[in-house]
Amino acid sequence: MATLQEALLIAFDLQREGRFAEADSVYGQILDAVPGHPPALHLRGLLLAQCGRLEEGCALVGQAIASDGSQPDLHANHASLLEALGRFGAAAEALLRAAALDPERVALLNNFALRRLAAGDPAPAEQALRAAVALRPGLADPRVNHAEALEALGRPAEALAQRRIAALLAPDDAALLGALALRPDAAEADLRRALRLDPERAVLWNRLGARWKDRGALPDARNAYERGLALDPADAALWNNRANVLKGQGDAEGARGILRRAAALQPDSAAIRNNLADAHALCGDPAAALAEAEAALARDPALADARLARAAALLALGRFAEGWDAWEDRWSAEPWCRTVGRFPQPLWNGRPPGGGRLLVWGEQGVGDELMFATLLPLLTQSSTDEAQSSMGALAGCLLECDARLAPLFARALPGVEVVPRGPQPDPRLSAPDIAAQIPSGSLPRLLLRTEVDFRRLRPILAPDPARTPALRRAGRRPLVGIAWHTTNPKWGRLRNVPLAELARRLDAAGADMVVLQYGDWTAEVAALAADGVAVALPPGLDRKDDLDGLAAQIAATDLVVTIDNATAHLAGALGHPVWLLLSHAADWRWLVGRDDSPWYPSARLFRQTAAGDWRAPLDAVADRLRALFP
Repeated sequence: MATLQEALLIAFDLQREGRFAEADSVYGQILDAVPGHPPALHLRGLLLAQCGRLEEGCALVGQAIASDGSQPDLHANHASLLEALGRFGAAAEALLRAAALDPERVALLNNFALRRLAAGDPAPAEQALRAAVALRPGLADPRVNHAEALEALGRPAEALAQRRIAALLAPDDAALLGALALRPDAAEADLRRALRLDPERAVLWNRLGARWKDRGALPDARNAYERGLALDPADAALWNNRANVLKGQGDAEGARGILRRAAALQPDSAAIRNNLADAHALCGDPAAALAEAEAALARDPALADARLARAAALLALGRFAEGWDAWEDRWSAEPWCRTVGRFPQPLWNGRPPGGGRLLVWGEQGVGDELMFATLLPLLTQSSTDEAQSSMGALAGCLLECDARLAPLFARALPGVEVVPRGPQPDPRLSAPDIAAQIPSGSLPRLLLRTEVDFRRLRPILAPDPARTPALRRAGRRPLVGIAWHTTNPKWGRLRNVPLAELARRLDAAGADMVVLQYGDWTAEVAALAADGVAVALPPGLDRKDDLDGLAAQIAATDLVVTIDNATAHLAGALGHPVWLLLSHAADWRWLVGRDDSPWYPSARLFRQTAAGDWRAPLDAVADRLRALFP
């Protein structure tokens, strides 16, 4: 007669051979003889599970554990059956008991967690991995996977802590350091460590390039992107980012060529199409910019930058009705989105606002406020035009503006209540009789639908009569006020003219010069004087904050020669002769291919014929100056 142990071995051999009915009969005889025998319950439970009777098998293994819970195999197999039944929390608890009895079973916890993560079920995975980390705190893999589970559960700070500990435990694990380095909150040191271990990962070079670009280290960023492209020349994102560096370095044409390649590699990318639209604009090609902006919007209609690029291109092409309508999309883009909804009154639609007053508020920079303010007189002028007549019924108008412009507007617009913009809202802007409001940049949509409409614009500003005479001087040569610099981070590289180049050309053409440019240029002016080129730098005038004083200085000159900056708009709004030096990619407001401006009748435009080359416009200015003042 066989012993109990021999009977178990016979049944187990039959089970392995697939003779399940015979094996089950032997297990049944054993349990009849010794009810509750843990090994027989365990093995018969596994047999029933093999035969598809999962619930019965799981119950038998549970009974075996109840009789003898000291065997890690029982808990591990129980976990497998619980997982097969979809009881994942109970399965994790069973695996934890197995690992507590045998720490080598931590691998089972880790593998179970990976299966749950792959299935999109991070809660039991996190439970299992938390236990694994507690049992074997020196292992890196469970911490990495625990971080993934925590991330999926919306606990990023805890996830980052686990990844950083894992990186300390496995300092030579390139994959781990790479994953850590690619996180949005990764430090530059993480990227450098990852690249030392794995310099062949293009995505790491891409991320490092972005770090350097954000810091303004454009040559380093370009080098990083080129290292990445050497590894993966088909990576459209790397080409796109390299193009951004070239734009920042003033090579818009080079950026445009690269972006065409990126668009060919990833034709469905709205972001790349939008970036290409921007490159076309920087190359002075608004028609191509319009086409690419519309291509970007076909892929992502909500892309704010592309909507803004489309509006700017339409306006540059003189398609005013479409352009001003599209310009209203600016409120979804930077920086306009920061000021949307500033005032609670309803947006003015051009009709009489119920007998109440209208609030017009300035937006963007000083130049834009000046340009759009030229429309204010049209709000109260009578006209046979139906829309214009309705506007004439306004009960009154308030203008909120940059405080530096308030004295100029108050003198120029006697029928308008001028409210300087301050750090706190002025109570006058919330008066109960204000029936409607409109940002000044939205006025053209109502008033300038065609180029013919621009003919109604007139200079609106007048200099302070008490200040201008003191600035005038008698001289044989014409007095030319000059401005040559803007601090605009995107456009400055394109618009700025070297002072020495401008001053020497005007001096040779027979002009005396006075500085209208804000900032401290004492050293530059002194250097020119040492070379025999005189440029007056009037003392006591704050050319940045005292715009009323700057207007008086402009009025005291015979002519202003300036780049596209606030000085140009101030001179134009005064009706003073102003010659603008425009880059090859001039801003939309100066349109395309024209030497005049519909905004300012007193302005004349001198454009670059080649990007970055100021010789042609400066030659044209000098020739015209000699002709006017022989």
